[in-house]
Amino acid sequence: MTIVRALALLVCVLPSAAACRQTQEAKAAQIRALEVARKEQLAHRIAAADADPTNAAPIAMWIMPTELREISGLSLLPNGHVLAHDDEVGVVYEIDPRTGIIIKHFELNGDPHGDFESITTAGSDIYLLESKGVLFKFKDGADASAVPYTRFDTRLGHECEFESLAYEADSSRLLLACKNVKAQALKGQLVIYRLPLPMTDTSNMSTMTVPMTDVVGTNGWKKFQPSDMAIDPTTKNYVLIGSREKGLVEITPGGEVVRSEPLPKGHNQAEGVAVTPDGILIVSDEATQKPAAITLYRWRP
Repeated sequence: MTIVRALALLVCVLPSAAACRQTQEAKAAQIRALEVARKEQLAHRIAAADADPTNAAPIAMWIMPTELREISGLSLLPNGHVLAHDDEVGVVYEIDPRTGIIIKHFELNGDPHGDFESITTAGSDIYLLESKGVLFKFKDGADASAVPYTRFDTRLGHECEFESLAYEADSSRLLLACKNVKAQALKGQLVIYRLPLPMTDTSNMSTMTVPMTDVVGTNGWKKFQPSDMAIDPTTKNYVLIGSREKGLVEITPGGEVVRSEPLPKGHNQAEGVAVTPDGILIVSDEATQKPAAITLYRWRP
């Protein structure tokens, strides 16, 4: 499999406006040609994976730029792209996962800093989650723009440390999966908080718990600490990955564990996950001894 670096449109800084326009047009034409070539290659790889269901090898891997060396959560958009973000700054990137091309980026007003761990979309709203359970709500922005936001503290930081956020459209609620359980009454459980939208307070929030023994299954993990989660568009099941365990778990909305297994080899710091309607699993990794990357697999429910 060829590993290629993600590309983005460059800002033109040539002295002549005509030269700038020509350079931008040439660059855009190159990227369009690259998009076509990469999508064709991906289609061939998907067909090959479908022909051999036992083959769990990646169908694509895209190396991220240094700005995304601490890439954390992923959120799938209706157009098939994903939103991604870095760990410490309020900057959001839109990436085409089928080509590895960065479409745009925008930031939150004032460039807030924090321990940002996950991102999700709910209709036209975007939510960014801090590890202490604080949510930042905002709208999509144009390339290189700054967007206003509102801040909502779930006040769950005393119970959990969070790294996972997803939107369950069927029930119009946000799901927050607990990475590290602090509340003694919840020890030994995988905990997912369900917060109905629109958010006003947490009085109508519910809690889903699954015994950690069921989550771990026959794997050799001591426990499972989710680093991100997504919802399978077909089954509506919850798909969670754990960076420390290098594992993947799939759970029904009713709390039944239907899959608990290691991630494919090579994921040293898996921090983001998404599942597409046409059956592609997307996993993002922070930079460790290897550069940050987004890897695509054939998802087999």
